[in-house]
This record gives sequence, structure tokens and C-alpha cells, in this order.
Amino acid sequence: MKTKLNNLPYLCLFILASFPLFIAAQEQPTYLVGGTFHIGNGEVVSDAHLLMMDGKILELSTRFDNQIKNAKIVDVKGKHIYPGIIALNNIMGLNEIDAVRATRDYYEVGAFNPNVRSAIAYNTDSKILPTALFNGIVYTQAVPQGGQISGSSSLFYTKGWNWEDAMVLEDDGVHLNYPDLSASNDAPDLANNAQKQVDALVLFLQEANQFCALAKPPVFNLRFEAMRKVFAGKTNLYVHVGSAKGMLSALALIKDKYPTIKLVFVGAEEAYQITSTLSLYRIPVVLTAIHRLPMYSHEAYDLPYQLASILLDSGIQVAIAQAGSWESRNIMFHAGTAVAYGMDKEKALSCITLQPAKILGIANRIGSLEIGKEATIVISEGDILDMKSSKISTVYIKGEQVEINDVQQALNKKYRQKFKLKE
Repeated sequence: MKTKLNNLPYLCLFILASFPLFIAAQEQPTYLVGGTFHIGNGEVVSDAHLLMMDGKILELSTRFDNQIKNAKIVDVKGKHIYPGIIALNNIMGLNEIDAVRATRDYYEVGAFNPNVRSAIAYNTDSKILPTALFNGIVYTQAVPQGGQISGSSSLFYTKGWNWEDAMVLEDDGVHLNYPDLSASNDAPDLANNAQKQVDALVLFLQEANQFCALAKPPVFNLRFEAMRKVFAGKTNLYVHVGSAKGMLSALALIKDKYPTIKLVFVGAEEAYQITSTLSLYRIPVVLTAIHRLPMYSHEAYDLPYQLASILLDSGIQVAIAQAGSWESRNIMFHAGTAVAYGMDKEKALSCITLQPAKILGIANRIGSLEIGKEATIVISEGDILDMKSSKISTVYIKGEQVEINDVQQALNKKYRQKFKLKE
């Protein structure tokens, strides 16, 4: 009995080794031949081939010359090939059922929680993630909520064994909910409360900056320590703010006083009012609601649909996102709406692939179908931005094909069999 117990750890290791992780290393070089490749940087290459090897894109050319004898050849003629879509600013993996408190793990009590990390809370067993993957969303930024400073987000694959396995970029930035400064003189209580929040934020930033200026602070403070990389410009400070007044205030109180901080405005519904300022400061914008009504009655009904194009034409870096959990699975169709209202189709694609990667600071790794980058690829039988024609047939993560069936497809199959319905 003693011998058997001593061998138990080796038995456990053997069992674990027998089950591969969801994101496995690419075993065989693969050619995708004959499709239309949407690079993600604005370029389109038709009737080309792409070689994936060791999880990387090794070649993309219009001339196919199979020099690798053991390579797998996949015919993609008539299909469209895209980089994996990146969904910024959502709570996929942190939220399952809105009405069930035990399935919500995105909110912490308190006003200033930069030390809170979404990384360890990401649930790879979520039923929402396969639905997003089925639409071509391969990466998701899990963002904590609540308070003035919510915490730190991380970027994950939408498929993985656990949060460590799914991790793409850990602690990519801290999220700040800027006080609403749009209250008028008719609402003095709201205005006073907003000003109190601004004052509290200013004090917190001053104290955190002084703490981080010390190599070895005499008293350790976890909240201040979590801001160290932000002040050093190594991670982003995502400022969730909608009004032009709020954005200008954030620039004056944060960017002007701490120029090393890398600001990203999230939401930014009134960004069209201050395009010259945003362009001057080179502040990227993450739009979180293309499918919405205008903020004010005097705004054009289609302003939300045109906003991404307006900002791009002004020289502002733009990513298209959608807050929430289930809602985030349709961000490619939000980009498609921007196309319908004047944006170039490949620029719209870039707003959900390469531009988010640039904002995250990992455009050298993901975001486009360029040589040397990660071979994370989505193949569609139609236009991925068009709800009517988009039909994802295959997804590769780091060169390895992954299953994209979700619970909705399983239910569809189940009830078709029950009622003997044809496909």
C-alpha cells in the first residue's frame, strides 16, 4: 500500500499528460491555399496561400510552391480569411447569468481598487465564450467593473483549459471610471458629487505617484503599488468617460500632470466634439456602442454609426468594442454598421483586429496576417462584417484548428433530430 501511494503523484502526472490542453502546440505545418486574405492592416490579397508552422505565419504569397513535404494542404478557395477578432472592454468570462449573483465575478466593493485583477477570475468554462468563438472572436479583454478605479484587465483567448492556459496578455492596464461632469446648474447635487469624486481621484493619484517614486517605500501599499506600471507608462490607463467635458478634464488632471501615463478613452460618445485635441494628444479611443441612439435630441440619428469614421478621418486611433457579456459576440456586425455609414471595409476590420492589438501594445504578436505573427486565423464562407453572409467555418489558434461548436448549435441539432427536420 505504501508503494502505491508513493507512485500516486507519477500516476496523476501521467493522467494529466494524456489529456492535451485546448490550445495545443501546432503539430503539422499547414497551407491555406486559394482564398481571399484580409490582412487586417487595410490590405487584401486574393487567390493567395498562407503557411502556418510552429504556431506562426511563415509565408503569405500569391505563388504556391509546396516546399514542405509533410505539410497539410487546406483548400480555402472562395472563402475569406481574417485575423482573429479582438473584443475589448467586456465581461465575458467574468459573468454568466445576470440574474444569478454567484455567476457574476466582475465587481469589487470600494472606490479605488487598482489592485483587483480580472486575470484569476476568468472562467474558461463559460457558455458565453464558445458563442463568441463561433462568431470569430478569438481574443477577449476581461475588464473589472465598479468604483472609481475598478482594477486591472487582461487579454485572453476565448478557448482554453484554465485562465493560465487562455492568457494572452496579463494585466494590460488599469480602468478608471471618470466622474460624470455633464450635470447642469439645474442639478447642483449631482455636480457637487462629481466634483468630490474628481477631488478624491486627484488626491489618490498624487499619493500613488509619490509612493511609486520611491524604490523601496517604508510602508507597503497594495493599491498604490498596482499603479506603478501605469505611472511608468508600461501599461495603459483606460479612462471610461463619455462627455467632451470629462475627456478634457481627464487630459488636464492626468495627462498634463503625469505625461508618462498612456491614456485610452473608453466610450467617448462625445469624442467628435474634440477631435483636434484627441489627435494632438494622440489618445486612442475605444468605442463601446455603435448600435445605440444618439446621446442628445439635437444630434443626427446616425451619428453613433458614423462616429468611428469621423474619428479615423481626424487621425485618431479607434477600436470598436461592445460592453457587456452576451452583447460582445456581435462586435463584427457593429463594425459592419460603420461600413454601411461610410467607413472603408478594411479599415473597419482593422478596428476589431489590428487597432485593438496596437492599443494593447502587442501588435507585433497578433492583430494581422503578417509574417512572424501568431497564426490565429478565422475562415469565413462570407463577409465576416455582414450578418447575412458571415458563416465561420474554421478557426485556428496558434496554427492549431480548434472546435467552434457551442451550446446553441447543440440545441439546434437536438431539436432538429427530435422533430425530424432537415438542415
